[in-house]
Amino acid sequence: MRVWASIWLVVLLAACATPASIRPLAQASSEKQWQGRLSVTVQSAPPRNMSAGFSLDGDARQGELNLFSPLGTTLATLRWNPTTTQWVQGSQQRRYDSMAHLTEETTGAALPMDAMFDWLQGKATSSPGWQTDLSALNQGTLVAKRLSPEPLVVLRIKLDTP
Repeated sequence: MRVWASIWLVVLLAACATPASIRPLAQASSEKQWQGRLSVTVQSAPPRNMSAGFSLDGDARQGELNLFSPLGTTLATLRWNPTTTQWVQGSQQRRYDSMAHLTEETTGAALPMDAMFDWLQGKATSSPGWQTDLSALNQGTLVAKRLSPEPLVVLRIKLDTP
């Protein structure tokens, strides 16, 4: 009985803990930053779903995307620059030949990072096969769908508002 009481006490204390801010400091004040929640749904057989909290710093050329659990624990970090693309989870690291390959591996679909940074800034940049809805971006919501090639991919981003 004491063991169960101890376990429940630990669970309750962990549930009440407030995670530290998940937004890392920018390396340069001119660098763009976003944070919120994102989800990627791939209508494959079987369907793949990925959702997480995120902080995104940088641009399509160089940046960092941190993915977080609902409690604020870092699930993974994706980093890229002109010479390196990598996925980091704890002490594990994997290198990829491109962001398209890395995002396909982590979410189930290659995401158009160049266009995504423009979409986050309210620019309706086209990307082959993708259709975006920026109509609710002022409320912090962005929805993009990849219609071709199949399978259908839906990217939803809900930005935290200041």
